[in-house]
Amino acid sequence: MGRKKNSYIFIQETKKHRASGCLILVLAIVFAAVALAILSNSLLNQKLKLNTEKVRIMNLNSGFENVTILHISDLHGSEIAFETDLWKDLLFGNGFTAVVMTGDMVGAGGDYAPMVTLIKTLQEIKAGVPIYFIAGDEDPTPVVSTLHGSPEPLAEWVRAAQAAGAIYLDRAVSQTVGKKTVWFIPEDLYSIGLTDDAGIGGMVSNLTRQKAEMEAGGKQYEAEGGASYRALSYRLEAYEASAAAISKITEDDLQIGVKHIPLDADYVRQMTAWADLDDVFSYRNLSLVLSGHYCGGQWRLGSLGPVYVPDFGWFPGDEGIVGMMRINNISQYISGGLASSSIYPMPMRLFNVPSVTLLSYTAKLE
Repeated sequence: MGRKKNSYIFIQETKKHRASGCLILVLAIVFAAVALAILSNSLLNQKLKLNTEKVRIMNLNSGFENVTILHISDLHGSEIAFETDLWKDLLFGNGFTAVVMTGDMVGAGGDYAPMVTLIKTLQEIKAGVPIYFIAGDEDPTPVVSTLHGSPEPLAEWVRAAQAAGAIYLDRAVSQTVGKKTVWFIPEDLYSIGLTDDAGIGGMVSNLTRQKAEMEAGGKQYEAEGGASYRALSYRLEAYEASAAAISKITEDDLQIGVKHIPLDADYVRQMTAWADLDDVFSYRNLSLVLSGHYCGGQWRLGSLGPVYVPDFGWFPGDEGIVGMMRINNISQYISGGLASSSIYPMPMRLFNVPSVTLLSYTAKLE
């Protein structure tokens, strides 16, 4: 009986050892898979992808055919900007008419060295091509109304980018292409509008009144008040410049809106419906809106797309988050970006290669 009992116990111990061995093997496989995924993702984040898109417009004037915009967004101070050879290899042989950076290039950390380096690299790649930029929601405030150790109303990061040769797009700016004119315009100017008693005209009147009140109270000579006064004066000058510029837009010009956070379809439809048919400067004449913000969803899983996006939820797909979308007659391109945003609860980019895009205008419809 004793021998049978011992034999029974031996069999049970063998099964336990086998079970433990299987568990260890499974854990080892899982660990190896995770390690491989982390390594693969790390390598992906060190790459750059160049996307190409067509902005198709029926009856496009031949003078605008192949006008090409290099769209860059959401650098967030990433060191990928220092990879000069990577950028040169990526863009080698590709022509572009302008560069547009749609915000969060500096990011919450405030380190503008990567952005400045990228601006200089792009100038080496394509000398003389204008580089436009706007502020994003995670960038430091571009116009500072509090004491900041400088008499300049613009933040240090904005002035550093300007010194490097980029154009801060806080007003409507025109660019001559051949015999044609392309306008790069902050999207919020369209929502404000241009009239005598409201819109940009109303903003100018309101800011002019506020400035006069500050001057009457001697605010411009105070420390804190002086900073606020200089910021207000700067905003007034920007609106005045925009009003003057917008009055020169013609029906033959190409209008491109620039916005950090993408526009949703309902907003665009409403703005288009409200637009005056007689106004040249209106949503009805916007050919393209460039935006960013969502970093392509940050975490992506192959064909499933983004895993989670704030305000969109789980596995929402790409619509309104990344890529080209068509709303009425307006094309909006949303950049997948270069780095990661703090709007997500998940850090870094997962299986989401940093990317920039070349968008070319054409009348050819496929």
